[in-house]
Amino acid sequence: MNDYQNQGKQGITLDFNKWWLSKIYTTDSFTQIVAKKAFISFKTAEGRINGNGSCNSFGGKVTVDGNNLSFGNIFSTKMYCKDVQSIEDEFFRQLQKVTRYELKEKRLLLFEGDKLLLEFEE
Repeated sequence: MNDYQNQGKQGITLDFNKWWLSKIYTTDSFTQIVAKKAFISFKTAEGRINGNGSCNSFGGKVTVDGNNLSFGNIFSTKMYCKDVQSIEDEFFRQLQKVTRYELKEKRLLLFEGDKLLLEFEE
């Protein structure tokens, strides 16, 4: 049984499928992401992530300990996409800062301490 089939019994997990980026929070505001292009997928048992920043594919390592979460060795392809480059750049910047996560309903929230950085939807 995959995570999708288990969700009714155990709730949604990090490994649930693709998490689509919906908001990027910065110091004094947030950016609502309308187009579903950027996503992250977790393979926590293997300690890996992969996804797309809106233009470029990326991957890296993930360490999960309870609700503590950190990413390392993030790499990506290097294409330039004028329409979404600023979103992708900010997404990758915020991803580097993440220290913990929360799953609320059908949303994944990534934080640096108590500061919300990124919000995803299933």
